[in-house]
Amino acid sequence: MSAKLDEFKEFVKRHPLLKGMVQSKQKTWQELFEDYCILGESAFPEEAKEEKKEESKKETKSASSTEDLIKTVVGYVKKIDPDQVTKTVTSIQKVLELFGGIGGAAAGSALAKKSTGDPLFDKRFDEWY
Repeated sequence: MSAKLDEFKEFVKRHPLLKGMVQSKQKTWQELFEDYCILGESAFPEEAKEEKKEESKKETKSASSTEDLIKTVVGYVKKIDPDQVTKTVTSIQKVLELFGGIGGAAAGSALAKKSTGDPLFDKRFDEWY
């Protein structure tokens, strides 16, 4: 019996799709082993061929979905108006310059306060109390 089991293991190694059948719960290892013992290797090639066809269909579908995705992206890129992009970037730059000017003015005014040399007048109101 162990010789038959070893033969079945080798058969499974040559046909890895059988493992997929068990993982997808189409059949159990027991059922596959029984089919192998009773019918021999001739019972499996048709099922393996069918699964190969299904896998090739899946690969074709994934390839076509990738092509569809690329076509969609190219369609979006074609719709982009360079003038509108330029206007948007320019307005964003103006807003950033405005905020930078506000922050820079506050920093500049702090630097503009120079000490007079008199410690009484150099103190701010907060430092008095």
